[in-house]
Amino acid sequence: MSNSKSIGVAYADPSFESIVCTGKISADVTIDAADLSSGAFNLTDFTVRPSTTFANTVAAVVGATNSRTAGVAGGNIYGCYAQTSLGTATSTITGLNAAVYGVVDVGPSANAGATYGAVFDFAQFTGTRAVVPKAFIGFGEESSATNPCLNLFDIGRLGKNVAAGLAVTSGTPTTSAGQIRVLVNGAIRYIQLFSTSA
Repeated sequence: MSNSKSIGVAYADPSFESIVCTGKISADVTIDAADLSSGAFNLTDFTVRPSTTFANTVAAVVGATNSRTAGVAGGNIYGCYAQTSLGTATSTITGLNAAVYGVVDVGPSANAGATYGAVFDFAQFTGTRAVVPKAFIGFGEESSATNPCLNLFDIGRLGKNVAAGLAVTSGTPTTSAGQIRVLVNGAIRYIQLFSTSA
């Protein structure tokens, strides 16, 4: 492939039987070292609109990065990589800044299934799992000494307060009921869980 590929604006028709595209769509593209030496690989705006009778899985973006089948390599493998750069030292950026921003439009449906902001699963599509995954979610800081991030979560960010039943800022948990195992700077730690709170 050339050093720069773009998929233009595309949409699926209401019956979900075809895709109309103003750019180029390739089902399988191999990117090698020469392709990565310069240029970019871009996916641009599109919308998928399934019909009301469509009962299978619908995904706006589907992609897979397959690891090497043999040999030893130290490179990283990501199914998806997103980066947001906040300009130069003189830039003034007052909006919301995030590498990934997702919104689930719940809408007025009175019969919706399980709904999450994000879902992470581990699987083994062939054979038996031979390694233990590290964790479902990882957090890292590349500037731990200078202006590091000090909050793991921002619950109720920017005035979008969560329900009182989710975040309780007063009261005392009363009944111990298990724990969650986490890694903190590489060390195993446990967060106490409670089944009741007063």
